[in-house]
Amino acid sequence: MKARSAAVVSMAAAAVLAVGGCGSASTPGGSTTTVPAAAQQPAGSANGLCFDANSDLARSAMARLSPPPVGEWQVGQVSDEKISSGCDGVLSYMEVYSNVNHPYTHLLFFTGGKYLGTATSDPYMYTRITGTSRTSLSLTYAWLEGDNDPMCCPKGGPSTVTFTLNGTKVTANGTFPPHS
Repeated sequence: MKARSAAVVSMAAAAVLAVGGCGSASTPGGSTTTVPAAAQQPAGSANGLCFDANSDLARSAMARLSPPPVGEWQVGQVSDEKISSGCDGVLSYMEVYSNVNHPYTHLLFFTGGKYLGTATSDPYMYTRITGTSRTSLSLTYAWLEGDNDPMCCPKGGPSTVTFTLNGTKVTANGTFPPHS
């Protein structure tokens, strides 16, 4: 009889452990609260941000770029959406530019822990981020017009293109500059 009672107590204890699990904590009132799992944050997130430029996701996306015409790629502006505000449906971005006087610029897009691609197939000079929201980014382009246009102050433009996240795709609305 004692062996049978010990077996029942052991089974009951095992059932309590199985139901309680490691992801829960009991509160004084006897109720159970679930602790959110860190795995719910998208890949590439860290430091409280939906996207972190120091992440493996950022490094691998940057490594996929062809080298710039001159210089090397360096990280510029990066989106700063906070995890606490939610990351679902957020268009994260990372600007990279060549480290020269008149840099070439690429914008890399991310959402939900995935790299979506660049704003344009080739980098452009004289590119500025001029607007952002949780789901869109606007770039304003300028460009040189003719061989006598001084590098300091291009006469072409400005032209603004707005990129908007639609699900897992980014659509562009606006006129791109001519490609030299």
